[in-house]
Amino acid sequence: MLLKDLSPSAVRVCDAAVGHFAEYGYDASSLNEIAQLAGMRKASLYAHFANKDALFVEVFQRALVQETAFVEHGFAQEARDGLAPGHWLALHLAERYRDSAELRFVLRTAFLPPSGIKPIVTSGFEKYLDGIREGFCQALQTRHRWADEQHSRLALYADAYLGIIDSLYVELMYAGPDAYERRAAALLKVLEDSLSLNR
Repeated sequence: MLLKDLSPSAVRVCDAAVGHFAEYGYDASSLNEIAQLAGMRKASLYAHFANKDALFVEVFQRALVQETAFVEHGFAQEARDGLAPGHWLALHLAERYRDSAELRFVLRTAFLPPSGIKPIVTSGFEKYLDGIREGFCQALQTRHRWADEQHSRLALYADAYLGIIDSLYVELMYAGPDAYERRAAALLKVLEDSLSLNR
């Protein structure tokens, strides 16, 4: 996804907005507060973004780019560490969620998209999930010969892995770290056991 070239002031607005949107969502967020966080008046914010929707979409797209890069890094790191396919991401999501306003914003927005921009949100989030799916498929193909030959089975495991990630996203948003850790360990064990039957 190509991002617009923004002025340093507009980038500062986006940087201030991501945490605010992550905490308050679309409806409860305040452009006045975002402008203050960016060190400007609300009127100056409108010199960079036509309205709340325009700012929200720009921040969402920028957050997706950052989180997609994190996913790509995760699958590359997983290969370097010799971890089982899909494990690195699941084992690091809780920490990422805690530390990344971008991930908190992406998930909140994907689960509760503003109605006026829902198609943009849905499309962007689906592309993000496609990146996770692609990374997992490549990991399987690198480590398991059958994954290159049995495309329907590969697709089945890819869908199952996205189900695991979706489940973990729900835990991140609505449960505590202990519940997340239990769920992640259980799901990864089931995945690993299932994959071991395909050797």
